[in-house]
Amino acid sequence: MQGSCDTAGFLRQSASSWFDGRLDKGLQYAEAAAAGRRQDSPELYELAQFWYVGLLIKARKLEAGRRVLDAVEGSRGGVASERMTAVGHNVRGSLLFATGRVDGAMTEISTGLRIAEGCGDRSLRPPSYVVLALGALRRADMRACRHFVDKLADEALLGYFGQAPGAWVAAQAVEARSGVESAASLIAGIVTNPVVRRQLLVSEPAAVSWLVRACTKLGADDLARTLVEVSSAMAEEQLEFSVLRGSALHAAGLLRQDAAQLREAADLHPDRWCGASAREDLANLLAAQPDERDRTIRLLESALDVYAEVGATRDAARVVNKLREYGVRRRTARAVECEGVVPHGLTSTEFAVAELVSQGNTNSEVGRQLFISRHTVAFHLKKVFQKMNITSRVELAAAWNMTS
Repeated sequence: MQGSCDTAGFLRQSASSWFDGRLDKGLQYAEAAAAGRRQDSPELYELAQFWYVGLLIKARKLEAGRRVLDAVEGSRGGVASERMTAVGHNVRGSLLFATGRVDGAMTEISTGLRIAEGCGDRSLRPPSYVVLALGALRRADMRACRHFVDKLADEALLGYFGQAPGAWVAAQAVEARSGVESAASLIAGIVTNPVVRRQLLVSEPAAVSWLVRACTKLGADDLARTLVEVSSAMAEEQLEFSVLRGSALHAAGLLRQDAAQLREAADLHPDRWCGASAREDLANLLAAQPDERDRTIRLLESALDVYAEVGATRDAARVVNKLREYGVRRRTARAVECEGVVPHGLTSTEFAVAELVSQGNTNSEVGRQLFISRHTVAFHLKKVFQKMNITSRVELAAAWNMTS
């Protein structure tokens, strides 16, 4: 009994530290909780292990997390409870997502969510919806992204909101569809709330750079400076985490337009997607200098390769379009995933355009989400109409709903 009490106490201290932005102390308490004995309380023991793995993932200590996860699942003497089975799928899905295996991650997360729903455990809903929404966004599946963001909103009304990560993914979804101005109030709410801000910066390595970029577009330089100051202070207080240092450097480099900081962030960051994002931002900075043309192309190609490897179709499409401006032709994966044969003989781009238009998006909104001009959207939409033998967006929506 004493061992169980100690484990529960360490878990509470770990969660409290993490919520307060102290990943270092959160990991220390999580490791202490994970050192308990299975025989004292098998389910509490597994919960402590999974929590420890979750924080290792946030710290991007992925190999260590994989070893702990494999060990706990391999050491089970019998059949695990449905709840622990669901949590195990959720944690493995988060690990796969962090390593860039988006499809596998979404499968694991969805499996865990189904099992949890079956046993009446709704605690996995918010973190599951966050990963599923982020995965859909990276794959440019905006319908699925909005579906999971709506699910997060439903959970908020019931008091189960995914807190900081949920607010951030919702802001990204709004920005992707309607532009950054539409997400301005949500962004300001995240940045000006110290509790949400701290939790987000130790949960999502990509968050601070995205927020700084958004604040800069909005002309909210004060908010951008706040983010850089806070992320830099957190990195200085917790020097053992390159993930915090890399994210802080990326944010500072964006705000100050500092090529050296962006380069260091790209080289240091343990998260592959974040490193590619820093390279892309460095390329954008160098693009203004004619004598840096070759270097800009190399950086964009490097970012593109990583985006493609980690399943970030939407980001890859953006970089492909940038490379075209330099006369470099690179193909990328389909912009929107679809199962089986693409209907009506549509090309992958036509499918993506039809999918988004059928959801009520304007040509400008479709172009923003696929990183093409509204004129290019109109060209592809004309082809869709011809192949589907229809003449209007209303007909497209009706026909698409019948086939999807």
